[in-house]
Amino acid sequence: IPPQYKIFQLVRSLIAWLPPVVFNICTLNFVTHLHKHLLIDKRQYKGTRYITEDLIRRLTKCENLVLVGTLNLSTSAGSDKQFRYIENLDKCERLHVLNLSNNRIERIEKLEKLCQLRELHLSSNRIRKIEGLEHMTNLQVLNLAFNNIEHLPVWIAKKLRSLHTIHLQRNKIFSLHEITKLKPLKNLTGLSLAENPISSLPHYHLFLIFHVRSLEMLDGQPISPQEREQAHQRFHMEEVERLEQELELRAEETAQLQRERTTALEELERRETLNQNLRQQHQEQQRSREELRRELDTKSELLKQKTVELTRACQKHYELEQELAFHKIDAKFEPLPFYPDPDVEVENLSSESPYIGKSRQKRNITFQSETDSMGAQNQQQPASADLTETDTPGEHAQLRGTKVQGHCALILY
Repeated sequence: IPPQYKIFQLVRSLIAWLPPVVFNICTLNFVTHLHKHLLIDKRQYKGTRYITEDLIRRLTKCENLVLVGTLNLSTSAGSDKQFRYIENLDKCERLHVLNLSNNRIERIEKLEKLCQLRELHLSSNRIRKIEGLEHMTNLQVLNLAFNNIEHLPVWIAKKLRSLHTIHLQRNKIFSLHEITKLKPLKNLTGLSLAENPISSLPHYHLFLIFHVRSLEMLDGQPISPQEREQAHQRFHMEEVERLEQELELRAEETAQLQRERTTALEELERRETLNQNLRQQHQEQQRSREELRRELDTKSELLKQKTVELTRACQKHYELEQELAFHKIDAKFEPLPFYPDPDVEVENLSSESPYIGKSRQKRNITFQSETDSMGAQNQQQPASADLTETDTPGEHAQLRGTKVQGHCALILY
């Protein structure tokens, strides 16, 4: 630090340590004033101690940790080793008093199992935030003096309802608004806030006495009836005005919430109407789908029947076409004589046509004796007797040869 500097503005800083050279060059008044606003820890530490179950057994001389009711883990001012972490206290479920003062603890943690704790001493540490105490409904004394706390949690009055003494002297609380969070604590009788930035504010005592009316001791001094009367006269009208402003604000908020509620109800009604219409549409679509399904099933069944009928008609038509074709063939072969195979017996001959069409035309079966007489008659008839109107003699002879060959082939078939 240059020697020409005479003033260093370090108020409301978060400095927790300064090098030794500062204390060598600064005057005593400067260091004293500095200590009022900063937490300067000039002790030199050579190591860290750890909380173990064996250490707890040695200190309490109790093997069963569940039976431990009081545990003192504070460190003396001359010790060069201090605790930095809160740990291994889960088995001390019946612990009522825990003292961890004069250490280097930076965070309140791992105290969830200590639900029966009544006194917690964490003064002269490096704690910046009050946390990890939400479950301690039986806590009555909370000592957090000589730390770096700036704010009080919102839940402190809701969760720690059994508190009757709070020590917060020499911290970094700047606003009186933080103290108003303690108003719901009806059992709070002792409060220490000395050597905080707010302690230098005017009407600091009267403000606390008026707002935290259950207090009996403030900064180690009892509160007199005269101080309560002065606090009432000083802050009564301000409190009334504040309450009126708060009431107006609440009325505006209520009106806004009412408007939002009306809007929400209208939106809800609109959505309900829309949902009802959608449900009706859905039901109508389901009915329409069922009707279409039934109609489709009916038409499918009808289509199957028509398909079967059409198949039968096509088969019948095919059979009729075959029968007609072979009937024409039989008609052409009708004038020709039939010469059965001599090896085939006449009784075994079928009277039906052997063709695929199975035409029912009877064939002229001619025997040998009839053949001779018919041959004589045929010789007497002119050669053109078998000719049709359109056939020529050559074509007729050719046709007769074809018919004979076809007829023989059909007989063999």
